[in-house]
Amino acid sequence: MSNAYILSDMTWLEAKDAFAKAELAIVPIGAFEQHGPFMTFEVDTVRAYGFGKLLAERLYPRVILAPPITFGISHHHMKFPGTITLEHDTFHAVIRDIVRSLMAHGMNQFFLVNGHGGNNPALEEMIVRLRHELGIKIAVSHPTTMGNEVTKNRPKAALGIHCGEGETSQAMYLAPHVVHPERIVPGAVRGYPYKNLSKSSGIVYPSTWDELTENGALGDATEASAELGKQIIDAALLKASEFLVDFMDKNAKT
Repeated sequence: MSNAYILSDMTWLEAKDAFAKAELAIVPIGAFEQHGPFMTFEVDTVRAYGFGKLLAERLYPRVILAPPITFGISHHHMKFPGTITLEHDTFHAVIRDIVRSLMAHGMNQFFLVNGHGGNNPALEEMIVRLRHELGIKIAVSHPTTMGNEVTKNRPKAALGIHCGEGETSQAMYLAPHVVHPERIVPGAVRGYPYKNLSKSSGIVYPSTWDELTENGALGDATEASAELGKQIIDAALLKASEFLVDFMDKNAKT
């Protein structure tokens, strides 16, 4: 067994010992959706779980890593064959049931590692509800967001928001088997479907991915590399581990 409490590697005997020592559960959350012509459907899940493993190793024996949630909110990718999505109510119910199960084993602190940007609105709502309904301490973040100091000066068009340089680099580092480097092409971007619709316009419209891109990618991953992925992940790990040590220390005193 590695120097981390990874729940899926245990029997109930090891789990009993781990839950007696751990203070917080890390729950990776992914999605099963298209990632252009060069990455597989499991990209978001393996990035979240891979990051969770590295984080659990850093924080051993204070945390337990739960198995990943492999489906998320992916309605906007459904025009691309193979994508599987959950309804919002289902997504919320799955997370609540997992949290309640882990609470039954003694956990009352949680960190959700989100690998899919489309989950963000639902997760931000969910952690507020869970904190007040269940009385737990809970936070959520995304490795890309936590590691943004590394990429802030790189071209935004290359980074994109899906299948771009940053996401592809993380996948190359954490789970190279999900990337087909020989197939990497820039996103075939269509642009926003209506006038005055952009991130800065102040107008919110739930675009679907086929309205925005022909090949499923937004960004340009042609310069992606495992080296860049490691830099992003290392920066995110530092930020997450510093936060969680403070989080656990202060909650232990309350």
